[in-house]
Amino acid sequence: MAKKNLTAGFTGDVAKETGVTARTKSAVDHVRDEAGMVAAHAVDHPAATGSAVAVVGLLGLAVGYMLGVSSASRDRRWYR
Repeated sequence: MAKKNLTAGFTGDVAKETGVTARTKSAVDHVRDEAGMVAAHAVDHPAATGSAVAVVGLLGLAVGYMLGVSSASRDRRWYR
């Protein structure tokens, strides 16, 4: 049996891409990996996830309330 010559295409070293597109792809890959890790942690620890969501929600409510109170009119002459 004779060995066949495999012509599968380019088999040399691939030049590393540098530029905006390569960096964007890298950033997207990192974000996707981190999101997968967060989702896996949320599945493994539902009580901690629920507590964290509740704390963040309460902090958001408190910040919103404080912003609303600070932006309210200080003019108390509403009866005129």
